[in-house]
Amino acid sequence: MKFKLIALAIIGLIVSSCSQTKSVLEVTTFKTKSLDNIAVFNKLDAEIEANFTAKQPGFIKRQSGINENGEYVVLVYWETLENSKASIDKFMANPSVADYASMIDEASMKMSRYNIDNNFNAAHSNFVEVMSFKTKADINMNAFNKTNKRVEKGFTSKQDGFLQRITGVNENGEQIVVVYWDNKSHSDAALQPFMNNKISKEFMDMMDQSSIWMGRYQKIKPELEY
Repeated sequence: MKFKLIALAIIGLIVSSCSQTKSVLEVTTFKTKSLDNIAVFNKLDAEIEANFTAKQPGFIKRQSGINENGEYVVLVYWETLENSKASIDKFMANPSVADYASMIDEASMKMSRYNIDNNFNAAHSNFVEVMSFKTKADINMNAFNKTNKRVEKGFTSKQDGFLQRITGVNENGEQIVVVYWDNKSHSDAALQPFMNNKISKEFMDMMDQSSIWMGRYQKIKPELEY
């Protein structure tokens, strides 16, 4: 009986450890060289996802979006950092992605990888907000992490159209917050109340204001454009 209890305890520890394993969110933003061929680029983007990225080891989910200024974001979830890095190496050397890559303004491209604890479950999202920033140098990170969670529980998750909020941090200590919505209207409606909310103000006050970047993107649906 004692041996059985020990075995069950070990299994429990293994399950707990697995459930807490971090995955990786790869965030890439860029502009295309021209806004005259967005429909063509969006079609190529869908082909890249289906024919290349989704076939790479460790792939979980990929979602692309575009904002009102024609700027793109590509969010890719991977099981490990190694999976993400290996995919990029293959991507750069793969001739099948040449047409897609040639349409991107390389000078505008930025990419970072973040360790996250969340499992993606917002497949029906049509609009996403992406925010990155660094915390102030004197901020207690335990206090920051608690406040970060309070933002979701106390405000964001209560808003109409909210689907999921994902947070993470990269190797340079830069934080990421990704919020998935069912549509842009609900995201728009939540913006001003967020800025006026007490918890949100406390959260924002912990940030290095000069490091804050935010983008809001409509999900690409190339099948609707052809």
